[in-house]
Amino acid sequence: MIRSILTYLPSLLYRGITSFRNFLFDTGILASHSLDRPFLISVGNLSVGGTGKSPLVAYLIRHWPWKSEIGILSRGYGRKSKGFRWVEEHSLATEVGDEPLAYKKMFDQIPVAVCEKRIKGVQHMMDELPFLDTVLLDDAFQHRSIGRHINLLCTTYQKPFFHDHVLPMGRLRESRAGVKRADAVLVTRCPEQIDPSLFSHLDLPVFFTSVTYGQPIGHGPCLHYHAIAGIADPIPFFQHLRSTGEILSERIFPDHHAFTQNEIDELDKLAKNLSDQQGIITTHKDFVRLEQFFSNAPNLKRKLSYLPMEIRFFEGEKAFWSLLARLMKREIA
Repeated sequence: MIRSILTYLPSLLYRGITSFRNFLFDTGILASHSLDRPFLISVGNLSVGGTGKSPLVAYLIRHWPWKSEIGILSRGYGRKSKGFRWVEEHSLATEVGDEPLAYKKMFDQIPVAVCEKRIKGVQHMMDELPFLDTVLLDDAFQHRSIGRHINLLCTTYQKPFFHDHVLPMGRLRESRAGVKRADAVLVTRCPEQIDPSLFSHLDLPVFFTSVTYGQPIGHGPCLHYHAIAGIADPIPFFQHLRSTGEILSERIFPDHHAFTQNEIDELDKLAKNLSDQQGIITTHKDFVRLEQFFSNAPNLKRKLSYLPMEIRFFEGEKAFWSLLARLMKREIA
């Protein structure tokens, strides 16, 4: 009760500021720059982190049905650099951010770039790659200075945006009314049994997805793992690991955590004392942040694996791609 009282007024103020900002864009007082090319698809959310944006971006790349060049632009959250940068497979997470680097390592033939100012980022991409047809704007729902042709909004089944509050009372970056800018809502991390009626009040196409995990990549298969994660919502990751094998320990770091040398030394020491049937497992985003330390942590390199993940549709996958095709004025072969 006391916490609610202390956060209510700051939340009301933040909501007012973000709503006024949206009003300025809606009325054209603040300019939103539109481009004829490339086609821009924003993947974002109303909440702070942990709603499944990254798996959706990867899904779109993996299943893209058109024979056209597609790229990814992110702001590169957590990087120490500024301005525009191309993401290469040998880039460091500190230079380009963990999510863009993870995209590049998954799809090495796809151009991936980072730039905090999205309009400049897209223009730079087109200057060097004029053949680009579509760019996915990662986490750009609130970045309204650039127009986009499609807005995809992610929200989790367990914590939908319409049951949340604006920061700091809740985890919303803006008012729930922001959903009106979306073309479709992707409900992520759904359990096996879902109740679609919970989302029936949304006057938008709604699609339900869940997460599937693959086999660990990196160190060979193990029976027992020490699990570490530095993502916004690590609970599903740990739950899956518990269901498939014995977990020796669990350690949670903050989202986009910048590992210190002391932490690397601890992990390397832990790895050194593991048996052949034991390993350390993490998420792909954590893996790309940790691998830059491999030269000074040979035991960690030898024992570290990551768990790949993908999204799958409960139903309506064809309807989802038909919606994109209609909005893009294209046909699916």
